[in-house]
Amino acid sequence: MFETTKIILIENTRNLIKKIKDAPFLYLMFFGMIIFSIFIFSFATYFLINIETNLDISLEDVFFMVFFLFLLKTTADFYNNFTKSLKLTYSLSTQVSQKKTAFETFLAVLLTELIIWFSFSLTFLFTLSIFKININYPFEYLLFTIGIITSSCIGCAISINFFSPKKYRLMPMLILLCFYFYASNPIYVVFTLPLAIIHCAWSLKNSMESYLFSKRKQRTKERSLLKTRTIIKTQFHRETIILWREKLLFSFVFSSVITGLFSGYLFLYGDEILIPGPLRETLGGFLPSMFLFLGVYVVVMYTAVFPGLNLFLNEEKTMWIIRYLPIKNDTIVYGKVSALFLCFLTSIPFIFYISIFTGFDQFGFILWFLIFSYIAGIIISVPLGVKYVGKKSDILLLYSVSMILFLVLGLMVSFVNIIEKFFSDPFIFYLLILLFEFFILYFSLKFSSHILALKYNLTSDNS
Repeated sequence: MFETTKIILIENTRNLIKKIKDAPFLYLMFFGMIIFSIFIFSFATYFLINIETNLDISLEDVFFMVFFLFLLKTTADFYNNFTKSLKLTYSLSTQVSQKKTAFETFLAVLLTELIIWFSFSLTFLFTLSIFKININYPFEYLLFTIGIITSSCIGCAISINFFSPKKYRLMPMLILLCFYFYASNPIYVVFTLPLAIIHCAWSLKNSMESYLFSKRKQRTKERSLLKTRTIIKTQFHRETIILWREKLLFSFVFSSVITGLFSGYLFLYGDEILIPGPLRETLGGFLPSMFLFLGVYVVVMYTAVFPGLNLFLNEEKTMWIIRYLPIKNDTIVYGKVSALFLCFLTSIPFIFYISIFTGFDQFGFILWFLIFSYIAGIIISVPLGVKYVGKKSDILLLYSVSMILFLVLGLMVSFVNIIEKFFSDPFIFYLLILLFEFFILYFSLKFSSHILALKYNLTSDNS
């Protein structure tokens, strides 16, 4: 009984242990950041309780933030463990009821979410006890736990129906989510748990439609595939086709435009909307620059770090071919990285749309900072992508790179602020910084090719 649930949980645990053994430093840093973040949230709770502030953070706000985070995670986990899982093919083809297999998969996902919730929440409560904060709130804790179960049921239903040919089945859950949004009361989430369970059970009954339904990408015959190109141009063409086929370039442009508009709006009005009065007076003129910094950071993470890592992580099933090609390691790395220039072009709209709000007085600085951040993202992401080449894309790796990049960009902004205090026209310093960064980029790509040579001895004239 519950064999599928046990197999999924055991397999996920084994994969986690294997990943920890393969990348102990990344996981050590990841768990360290989690503990540090929980400690910071505990300190912030202590600060809000014991110091008078104008921050209006209610229990409902925290509840729905946790609710929607677990909703998104459940949707992704059920998709990975059922909808696109090739390992379930054998189980679904046996005499065991397919509905039973789908239910046990959902049960494995639900148990995973509850384990994560109890682990994080109990650690948070423990840190609260260190600050001597009263943690005797059993009703609120039960409320959050029921909210996690409800979000798991809704997330499962959304995952099943979104990837099925009958997307109109999403309507009940979308109506329920809109009701939560307008009601803004956790009690309604508790009362509607039976509705979420009923719709989840009905969706699991039709889950095979989701499993069998998949959009096959048609391979078109193009004359361009028959052209003779150099190795680097061939690599560029190959990576560009992947970006185009997966429709990533359109999403990059869209995210650049939206981030530019949103960051520009916060540049003008964000301090009044998000920051309370006393804290606003303390931070002063730092706030507008902070929103600009965060806007560039988000764009670079999405258009540089994400594709920079996946240049090599996507070679999970093709690395055995690349290792036998008579091509130099440097050529492979340079050819793949050259495709990132196209990704950089998709980030350019960010500058123009944020300039609508900031004015064109800061156009030069924003352009320089975007270029610097983009190159920094490549310098950091490509060696790590090569280090873990052939492995599946891992959110942990993206998280670790994002933390490193955030630290680098923060230090550079501090350095630029110091320069601007002493020099009225720091253009020459901006240029020197970019030249120095290109120098580091060269050694980063060289180092990446060296890592590739250590992992795979390509049958070429590499020596």
